Amino acid sequence: MRKSSFEDTFDRFFYWINWYTDLLVKVTEDKRVISFANEKKEIYEAFVLRICATWEIFVEELLVNCLNRDTSQYSNYKAVKLPKNLSSNVCMCLITGLGFFDFKSVGDIKGIAKKILVNKFNPFPAIPKKNADRIDEFLIIRNYLAHYSDKSKQSLMHMYKKNYDFKNFREPGDFLFANDKRTKQIRFANYIDSFLSAADEMGIFLGV
Repeated sequence: MRKSSFEDTFDRFFYWINWYTDLLVKVTEDKRVISFANEKKEIYEAFVLRICATWEIFVEELLVNCLNRDTSQYSNYKAVKLPKNLSSNVCMCLITGLGFFDFKSVGDIKGIAKKILVNKFNPFPAIPKKNADRIDEFLIIRNYLAHYSDKSKQSLMHMYKKNYDFKNFREPGDFLFANDKRTKQIRFANYIDSFLSAADEMGIFLGV
């Protein structure tokens, strides 16, 4: 049975993340296209949703790839007998049938993976904590931009206070477009680096 390709999954993720970030740089640096800071911030906010969608697709595809290699842990978790090797399409049905794709954090993803993947093909624990923490922050920002609800705003303000010692609320565009004194780049770039680094570490684990 043909195995799903780890390489294709990682290649697609890196391609789209790099494509989006390159496009952002072109748009925000070209004065013929845009010249006002507020408009640039609006563009960065819009791309938060794109980046998170790309990450979620990557995680789902990677879970399928890994389950495709060995279903033993899934069988134990569900207490059913399954062939060790199933097609990618069947693995996708098994994954999506669990209804797991409303994860709110990297911790959620790691918990799901631990339940259904054998250790040899579970790359998610390889995500460094510092990358996981930043990805979680980005997901909080995404939730606010997707809903603008009081609850999502409170979660974002809590993150600002806890991790950045902010006393007042800031819209995501202002926050993301501001320079980070430690890294000498805007915060949006810090988050992109964390997504890429997390994927790199998982790729190393899987030998990609």
